[in-house]
Amino acid sequence: MPTEPKEPGALIALLRDCLAAGGFSAANADIVARHLVDAEMKGVASHGVNRLASYLDEVRRDVIDPAAEPGIEAVHDGLLRVDGRRGIGIVAMARATEALIERAGTRGLAAAGIVNCGHSGRMGAYVEQATAAGFLALSFGGGGRRSWGNVVPFGGIQPVMSTNPYTIGLPGRPDDPVVADFAISTIANGKAAVARANGEPLPPDSAIDRDGNPTRDAEVYFNGGALLPAAGPKGSGLGILAELMGDAMLGDCVEYNWLMILVRADAFQPMAEYRRRAEGFVDEVRGSTPAAGVDKVILPGERETVLAAAAAADGIVISDGVWAGIVAAAAKLGIEA
Repeated sequence: MPTEPKEPGALIALLRDCLAAGGFSAANADIVARHLVDAEMKGVASHGVNRLASYLDEVRRDVIDPAAEPGIEAVHDGLLRVDGRRGIGIVAMARATEALIERAGTRGLAAAGIVNCGHSGRMGAYVEQATAAGFLALSFGGGGRRSWGNVVPFGGIQPVMSTNPYTIGLPGRPDDPVVADFAISTIANGKAAVARANGEPLPPDSAIDRDGNPTRDAEVYFNGGALLPAAGPKGSGLGILAELMGDAMLGDCVEYNWLMILVRADAFQPMAEYRRRAEGFVDEVRGSTPAAGVDKVILPGERETVLAAAAAADGIVISDGVWAGIVAAAAKLGIEA
């Protein structure tokens, strides 16, 4: 059974205290804690509070610098290079998104390469921020296969890429963005971690063992196995392109390198006309006839919006396995959860 709901403010404070005790600067601890709780509220447990222990462990192993402050360099009129300086990717992506919104707001279009950073959390958060400011936003990442390779190409059994997430979004209705956020693998690695923490099986046809045999055992997957690409050649193709971009285009990386592109939604016609057409299409999709056994047709990102509203009203429910991991991580730092 899941634990009782936790009040988000208390949960943010707990994570912030743990991160600060683990070496994060006060500013970085606050950004990361809020990001993880936001992911939890939106039902993305794979990138939520279960990440606390792994981030603290990466600090202990000197994989990331918890106090690093990203540097932003303009390499061209509409191009930025954001150097995470080996810090947590959540902070680097937050800074990059802010800078891109400002630059694309005056130029209509801007792009950033985000490099030299650790795990970047739920990528949908940054695209949601950009859509709220009136942009089409696209991000995808790769380049980390040497250290983090865990996805095989279509037809293969050797990991040559990572889960290499893609995220794309546009404004829909007010406070109701349309955002597609997905890994190129059948499931995100974080979802496999949550399954292992809770002693649950992996979904069918999502993973293989070290010899290429299908498995639903999370322990077997984490012991030399690999994830399969989503939709066979489609996920494989997207992953290979992301890995090529992250490595050949952006260079060496800590975990993933990222490319993020923003285009003003009103770049080609007035915003009033964009919103009229966008809201009309949103209503058309939601009003379309559902298939047998389906309650209603929903848009990309709608699930997260609905779950966040419910969590704000009723609190967050955390599974026993994930909560036990938080308690253990806090205890190592002398903090009682």
